Amino acid sequence: MTLVNNGIPTARPDRDLVSRKTLAVAGIYGAGGPNAGDNQALRTWVNQMGGAMFSPVAKRRVRRYLMQGAAQGKLLLLFGYSRGGNSAIKLANILGRMGITLSHLVIFDAHSVFDNRTFRLRYDNVRQAHNFFQRNPRTAGKYGWWGANPYWGCPLLSSYIEVQQVDFTGAYFKNGIPVSHLNIVRQSLASL
Repeated sequence: MTLVNNGIPTARPDRDLVSRKTLAVAGIYGAGGPNAGDNQALRTWVNQMGGAMFSPVAKRRVRRYLMQGAAQGKLLLLFGYSRGGNSAIKLANILGRMGITLSHLVIFDAHSVFDNRTFRLRYDNVRQAHNFFQRNPRTAGKYGWWGANPYWGCPLLSSYIEVQQVDFTGAYFKNGIPVSHLNIVRQSLASL
């Protein structure tokens, strides 16, 4: 495993063959299926580390996958995008209640349909957490359905660790194109 900027893990099969044996990496898609939003970018990242992708409603399957990795002595990494980020936070809290440690929790634009929500890690089981989010102008209705930026991400807090908050509000994905809910995974990975 290689750590890039801000301690975010990455593993490239051509450079780090050990990672598949030492890591249990789970990614959780956002709503809309594997091809919606920036789900493909997250899948590529997780696949590079030898991980598995799951639906945002498959928390039990993800939990079993990570528990199996923990039983094998692997470091547990959990990634989530959009609604998958919400599921990843909930799952981190469930694992915390069970006494299972996550090496890394990385979420991309986890959001609520209600503005100004803050997510919380409730247990001391996450060693590092990174939260990439944006609150750039929406292009659909307040709780809108697609457009170039249908949702705003939310902060993530913990009483146990300092969560690395990366707020892309006001940032640009490309010249003239703001960072949005639909490109935030690619922007986050490009910024590392």
